[in-house]
Amino acid sequence: LFCLALTISIAFSLNKLNSLRELYKYISGLLLFLIAASLEYEDKIKVIHAMIITGLVISVLAIYQYFFGFQHILDYISKQKLPDASFALDYISRKRVFSPFVTPNTLAGYLAMIIPLTLTHKNKIWLIMLLSSALLLTKSLGALISLVLALGLYFYLQGRLEKRRIILLFGLAIIGALFIIRSITYMQHLQPIFSATIRLGYWKDTVEIIRASPITGVGIGNFNLAHSRYAHNSYLQIWVEMGILGVISILWLILAVFKSALKNITKNTQKNQIISLIAANIVFLAHNLVDFTFFLPEVALLWWLILGLVIPKDNNENSYRNPNL
Repeated sequence: LFCLALTISIAFSLNKLNSLRELYKYISGLLLFLIAASLEYEDKIKVIHAMIITGLVISVLAIYQYFFGFQHILDYISKQKLPDASFALDYISRKRVFSPFVTPNTLAGYLAMIIPLTLTHKNKIWLIMLLSSALLLTKSLGALISLVLALGLYFYLQGRLEKRRIILLFGLAIIGALFIIRSITYMQHLQPIFSATIRLGYWKDTVEIIRASPITGVGIGNFNLAHSRYAHNSYLQIWVEMGILGVISILWLILAVFKSALKNITKNTQKNQIISLIAANIVFLAHNLVDFTFFLPEVALLWWLILGLVIPKDNNENSYRNPNL
C-alpha cells in the first residue's frame, strides 16, 4: 500500500521531475527495511553495535564543537565569505551544537534515537552519559521530550515502571528542559514559545494544502510553504505529498511491525533487545510530530534500518539465540 501511494503520488504530481528526484529516498529506505528484516540475529546485533559506535563518534564530534569547534566555523565563514550563513551564525550564537549535521534538531533527533539502543549493552551507563551530554548540547526540547516518552515506554514494556522510575524520567525531563531554556538567549525569535507558535502556523498552512488535495496529494518533493520547505510535522507532510493512502499505509506498516514484535515478547529470550529497538522507533516517531527528520536521509535511512531490525525473522523463539553482549 505504501508503494502504491508512492506511485499515485508521482502519477498525480504537480511536478513529476521533483517527485522522481525524491523517489530515491523512499526506495533506499524500503530496501534497508527489507534487508534489516531478513538478517539473522547475530547480524542484527552487529548492526546495532555499529550504530552505537557511530553514535559515540558523532557525540564526541558534537562535544568537541561545543568547546572548540564554533570558532573554526566562524573562521571558515569569514575566510570563504559565504553569502548565506545566517542559520549557522544563529546556532553558534546560542551555542547549539550541530556537527556533523546541518541543524541542531537533526543531530538531536539522531542522538535521541541511538540512546535506547545502548540499553542492550552491558556498558550502557557510560554510553548513555556520553550520548545524553551531546543531546543536551543541541538544546532541542522536542528530541528530549521524545526520548523521555520512549524511555517511559521501555520501562513499561519491561514491567519496571515503578514510581521511582517515573519520578526519575520527569526529573530528567525538567532538568533538561531548564538547561535548554536557560541556555538560550532572551531574544524573542529564539524563545521556545516563539518556535511553537511558528510550528502552529506551519501546521495550519499545511492543513489548508491538504484540504485542496486530500486524496492524491501534491506529489513527493513538491511541498513548500512561504517560509519553510517542511511542515515541521512529518505526518502532515506525508499526507500533503502522498495523499491519504500515504499517511495511512506508513502508520499501518509501523503498527504491523510493532504488533509482530510484541506478539510473543513475553516468551522471547531477547525481550530487552526488541523493546530497545521499539523505544528507538518511538523516539523518531514522536520527534517527527514537531520536526521533519523523516525527510532527511541522514536520519530517516537509519530509522528504516531500525524499523526492520524490530521484526523477528520468524515466530520461533530459537531465531533469537543468546548474544554475547
